[in-house]
Amino acid sequence: MAVQLLKHNDSPPFTDHKDLHKVIDATQLGKVPWQCLSVQYAGECPEHDTLWMGKDYEVWYRDPRVVAHNMLANTTYKGEIDYVPFQEYDSLDETCRWKDFMSGDWAWQQADELLKDLNTHGSMFVPIILGSDKTTVSVGMGNNEYYPLYASIINVHNNVRRTHHDALGIIGFLSIPKTQLRGNMLTTIHFIYFTASFFTARYLQFFSP
Repeated sequence: MAVQLLKHNDSPPFTDHKDLHKVIDATQLGKVPWQCLSVQYAGECPEHDTLWMGKDYEVWYRDPRVVAHNMLANTTYKGEIDYVPFQEYDSLDETCRWKDFMSGDWAWQQADELLKDLNTHGSMFVPIILGSDKTTVSVGMGNNEYYPLYASIINVHNNVRRTHHDALGIIGFLSIPKTQLRGNMLTTIHFIYFTASFFTARYLQFFSP
């Protein structure tokens, strides 16, 4: 290769195989690795505690920031992604036209708020949409059931998100705490509180700095 490039007064992209291996090792993979944490009830236990209080609940998750970064780096979104909020008006009657999320009033108002902070100047506004459903995942995971947690960036156009194109990704699987909800009222209240705080705390943890 070097001999062929010499006549064009050019140099090869790699000096040797070691240089090639260094470039390969330094290349970031598009896939985001999965991580796992375990959560257990740590509140007050009644005299006769129930099985769910001593059980460990697994949470599988991926870094949502890296997932969003990969979406922004997807070149197939060219022409179908908005990098700044905008307002569009009809030239005939000057009525405002809304289509994708970044054309809405909320995105415009948030940009005004960010403008007040000098540290955010030059930054890109990338809101995250989270979603989940009642679909449970249990195949290949034993008897455990999980709620899938989806994420997408608001900047891509609606048609891109509907057809996915990697604009909608799974960032987590949350274990589903279960109990028969039979017994005294105190135990029932403990379970309801634990379930609510379990999901809320995980969302906060995923997006903590």
